[in-house]
Amino acid sequence: MTAALDPGEQHTRFVEWAEENGVTINGIAPARFVDRGMGIVAAKDLKKGDQLVHVRNTSLVHVALPSIKNLKLPDHITVHGKLAASLAIWYSDPSHKDYQLWQDVWPTQQDFRSTMPLYYPKAAQDLLPHAAHLLLTAQQSKLEKDWQSIRAHVSAAGVTRDLYTYTWLIVNTRTFYWSYPDLPTSSPKLPKKRSRLTTDDCYAMCPFMDYFNHSDVGCDPQHDSKGYSVRADRAYKAGEEVFVSYGPHTNDFLLVEYGFILADNTNDAIPLDHLLLPLLDQDQVRALKEDGFYAKYTLFPASPTVCHRTQAVLRLLVLDSKRYAAFVSGDDDGSREQGKLNGYLSGVLMKYSRQIMEILEDVERLEGVEGDGETRSEEDMEESGLERTGTQGVRAEQRDVLLRRWRQIRDLVNAAVEELGR
Repeated sequence: MTAALDPGEQHTRFVEWAEENGVTINGIAPARFVDRGMGIVAAKDLKKGDQLVHVRNTSLVHVALPSIKNLKLPDHITVHGKLAASLAIWYSDPSHKDYQLWQDVWPTQQDFRSTMPLYYPKAAQDLLPHAAHLLLTAQQSKLEKDWQSIRAHVSAAGVTRDLYTYTWLIVNTRTFYWSYPDLPTSSPKLPKKRSRLTTDDCYAMCPFMDYFNHSDVGCDPQHDSKGYSVRADRAYKAGEEVFVSYGPHTNDFLLVEYGFILADNTNDAIPLDHLLLPLLDQDQVRALKEDGFYAKYTLFPASPTVCHRTQAVLRLLVLDSKRYAAFVSGDDDGSREQGKLNGYLSGVLMKYSRQIMEILEDVERLEGVEGDGETRSEEDMEESGLERTGTQGVRAEQRDVLLRRWRQIRDLVNAAVEELGR
């Protein structure tokens, strides 16, 4: 059990504020963990099913709040973008004190610079695993779109890109799914009519609940029209950390979206598209697209090692088109040639394993900096955005997480090769 340390006076003040503002806390408390930052610890022995925290619906922060509606942000801006803009405006306004104590316990900008790939120097970003790099590119695009759509509306309030990036990441890492169940369908406060809400519309921030760290097995947050709550998924001893589950996510997703990876993640997986798609010719690509089996090939850490889609593409690569057609139509389970297919995939993976060893050497050669390294000026940020990070040294934390992630991928690939050879 990792020792839980006193979180500090600012966290004590925030807990008092939270309890005065609609948050009910039972038997848990924030704590600081060595090398892992803040989390939630059991303050006493807990039983399975105990309600640990309830955040009243009126204490949630979402775009239907009058205080956000009153900012009159344009309707075309995304919910993520509106929340980030609202937090940035409040953060930069000394007269706005409503959420000051909550803001005081957020991760700092320097915390994000150390952990979030969005802030990695380009040299480190280029060495992210393929899946993580794709996720980061999509994240950068979303941030840029949100900033450009909101920039003219928040500049007068003193919101810089640097601040907006920070609050955008606060929203990205600390929101929960909220479908506005406390509002009638016809409510003008809804960003859209409930029947038309998408996942991207359903963002809410839950003060205090955002202390919980993630585990692939943990408490399952639940919401209804009264608010958000967490109940113990099992019994906990006093002093034990209490986790929630953010969902079944791979370590590449957790790294890009939240800035961490798990040592043991039962939901981890490795996409194989970047290894298998280049092996296809145009006719094979056409056939896979027509049959709905193009891309999304995955390698898992436990049996079955590869998904059904991967089995399909392997048959097209190794066998004749008739054998492939029989497999995807369900007329043949393809077991007769499985050994041959396993051998082919094993060869692809062994080649990838050698590439991983070269990548690990490249990561180890990254030049690090002590402490926070170079601090970018606001002019640099405005001129070139996050691309400016390419001029900075790689931090030890960034290099270490890259090494750990690539070693995980190496071990998963090598284990798959061994499994395929049985």
